Amino acid sequence: RDEMAQLAEEFNQLTDRLQTTEEVRRRFVSDASHELKTPLASIRLLADSILQTEGMDPAVARDFVSDIGSEAERLTRITEHLLALTRLDSLPAGKQFPVDVSQVTERVVGRLQPVADAAGVEVERSLKPDCVILCTEDDLSQICFNLVENAIKYNYSGGRVFVSAYQDGDQVLLEVGDTGVGIPEEDLPKVFNRFYRVDKARSRAAGGTGLGLSIVRDMVRRHGGWVTARPRNPEGSLFTVGFPRYVPEAGGKGEAQ
Repeated sequence: RDEMAQLAEEFNQLTDRLQTTEEVRRRFVSDASHELKTPLASIRLLADSILQTEGMDPAVARDFVSDIGSEAERLTRITEHLLALTRLDSLPAGKQFPVDVSQVTERVVGRLQPVADAAGVEVERSLKPDCVILCTEDDLSQICFNLVENAIKYNYSGGRVFVSAYQDGDQVLLEVGDTGVGIPEEDLPKVFNRFYRVDKARSRAAGGTGLGLSIVRDMVRRHGGWVTARPRNPEGSLFTVGFPRYVPEAGGKGEAQ
């Protein structure tokens, strides 16, 4: 009876896990469909307005066409993020190599500098040397890009973003803080959930899809790391990513600590 009871318990646990997985899948499909439906409905409405309005003022028509382009861009961003999440769910991580977090972060911040300038946001760096981890450069670039871009987008004109990379014992930490709108305490456990937005109206206005932080979390975990979000004192938010530090061995090989 003991063996049968243990087998029954394991079977029940497996059934529960499968049911949970199916519920998550259905919710994800439902959320994705909703996110795609909104810009599609906007495009349809704008296109119908142009077709059904005779003698529309050319300036108004141009505004409508511009809005259609913006909604198409949002569809593209959502689709790209969905494809990225699908790859993370279904494909193994790429071959890892020693990558310097500070060097990659410096390049990412350089790419985002025009965005920061346009938003009136100052980006401050503190990137220490020898912050080497085992990762793929593409994944690390995407992680840095998403965090720094969010810190710029959800900030105020005249605000600041603080980007740092440094060693902490056997880990390498990447921190991205800002003086922006911040995240309410009750929302912190949910910010990495797919399609979750703290402020939906502001997020959509900034071009957010609600998937960027989910991509960050999944990519970080693929390379043995962790990521947290917490309020920054006195204002804004602070995201911290930790990876095992890579230490070369005497023979030229090495391993993450």
